[in-house]
Amino acid sequence: MDMYAPPTAIPTPSARRAPPSAMAAGRPPARRATPRVPLNGFSHVLPATLAANLERRLATATQEAWAQRLWAGDATLWSGGDESEWLGWLRPGTAPTDLGRLAAACRRLCVAGFTDTVWLGMGGATLGAEALAHILGVAGGGLRLHVLDSTDVAQILALQARLDLTRTLFVVASKSGTTLESGMLAAYFQQCVARRLGRQEAARRFVAITDPGTPLHARALQEGYAAIFLGNPAVGGRYSVLSAFGLAAAALMGHDPARLLRATQPMRRACSARRDPRRNPGLVLGALLGEAALAGHDKVTLLADPGLEALACWLEQLLAESTGKDGKGLIPIAQEPLAEPADYGRDRLFVHLSNGQSAGLEARVRQLAAAGHPVVTCHSGAALSVGQEFFRWQAATAIAAAVLGVNPFDQPDVEASKARARSLAAAPDGTAGAQTCALLRVQGPLAFHGAPTAAPASFARLAAHLDAGGYVALLAYLPRDADCERWLASARDCVRGGTGAATVGGFGPRYLHSCGQLHKGGTAGGVFLFITADAPQALAAPGHGASFGATQVAQARADMEELMARGRQCLRIHISGDLDAGLARLAALLRQDLAHGAGVRAA
Repeated sequence: MDMYAPPTAIPTPSARRAPPSAMAAGRPPARRATPRVPLNGFSHVLPATLAANLERRLATATQEAWAQRLWAGDATLWSGGDESEWLGWLRPGTAPTDLGRLAAACRRLCVAGFTDTVWLGMGGATLGAEALAHILGVAGGGLRLHVLDSTDVAQILALQARLDLTRTLFVVASKSGTTLESGMLAAYFQQCVARRLGRQEAARRFVAITDPGTPLHARALQEGYAAIFLGNPAVGGRYSVLSAFGLAAAALMGHDPARLLRATQPMRRACSARRDPRRNPGLVLGALLGEAALAGHDKVTLLADPGLEALACWLEQLLAESTGKDGKGLIPIAQEPLAEPADYGRDRLFVHLSNGQSAGLEARVRQLAAAGHPVVTCHSGAALSVGQEFFRWQAATAIAAAVLGVNPFDQPDVEASKARARSLAAAPDGTAGAQTCALLRVQGPLAFHGAPTAAPASFARLAAHLDAGGYVALLAYLPRDADCERWLASARDCVRGGTGAATVGGFGPRYLHSCGQLHKGGTAGGVFLFITADAPQALAAPGHGASFGATQVAQARADMEELMARGRQCLRIHISGDLDAGLARLAALLRQDLAHGAGVRAA
């Protein structure tokens, strides 16, 4: 296993909860017979050409022993590089003693008087925890789990206002132990708690999840964190959900992590080297994904039943970061509003994440298949069976990368934007670097910097660079709240309807750790619309030179500049003043421009 909990004292907030069960006494719950967990289902309906390509690929995979080579760690299955060093995810839960220590430490934390836990991290360190929180929920005696993966001031303050900081456990999750955002958030909240309870007591309300020997590991030991769970260095961040990063989240919500791993085993066995390749769910799905991309169906459109939306967000990072490099890649389309079958281009592969809870979505999927679109359905059982989907998709992504000829475990283009952001944030006036992309400012609801007629032309120029099979990315450096999520969904629907292109939506800087690799290193067909806004107030993180607001601006500008340096087309919209009014005006402008652009293209 990949975790370690030091024997530090457990914090004891003054208002302790009454023990709800044997868990409250620090004892494991009585062992009950666990019914056999069925294997999650899988089906697909494909056009004849893609079906034939899949059959040929499966024959090749059988002849060349792809499944055996995956499990043996044969790096020649991919690029012949360091892939063999990143396959620890194939064997989750191989050290029951360590798993027991993690579960026991989390049980003690659950009964120490806390009501909530906040996950501070980015990308793979938090997306798995977020998916588990939405799918499993809180069990008896568990803590409510919140994910904070943003430098947005409004989002940070909104979460803080909902919490009793004296009864909140903060989990700092970072494999490298050097992640900028999680470090800033930890410093900020530790200061907030210290103002009420003192520095030493504040540290005892923090937990670290990181790899051995990282700066975060050292800091947690030095400051006296309540617990430290160590990750497996052979498991990359986006493959870490069945390691300490996900298992601790399940345990703190009151679930038995051993049960989650046992529920995962049917899929792990089905994907093993001994399984007939044509009956191996991971190999078949991975071969299908890879062949679909080679045939031009590279927009993997994720349609999730109610309750599985967070699984789609986890999958977005897994697919984008693993395959989007060397000018290739699968382009995951998550949370895009549903359209009619005839409204989609032929560059789509639809994936239905089904738990049997949406007859309407099931009917729409049948319509998509009848219209000739390739469709895949992954059937999930009870909540704990989400572990099977984690494993299925990890195996499938590794196989898809083999089809595409890329290393699924590296991210060669991610550091570029980070380096630019550090440079911009370090500038005394926050204006370092050249402004290399078009900028339109929205001042309040109606007034614009520059002639109003310039705005439609800017949008039209951006849309004009859409190649056949391209996509539009709307990247919002805004608070990820219900209002902004609705606005982004509506804007994506407008853009898809006006251009016919697939749309990617993301909140910054969250998306940088989810799809940033794909944007910079994947296929070159994307165009990028950035939306930024004024921070509501200055908010500092102790020990960090730039405030949260300045950091967020630097991250947005750095990513734009890096994309522009790689030939990507970008436009930035900045909203000053009232955010709601500015977004409403921007929505109207977007609708106007898309209608204008459609007329120009028709002429």
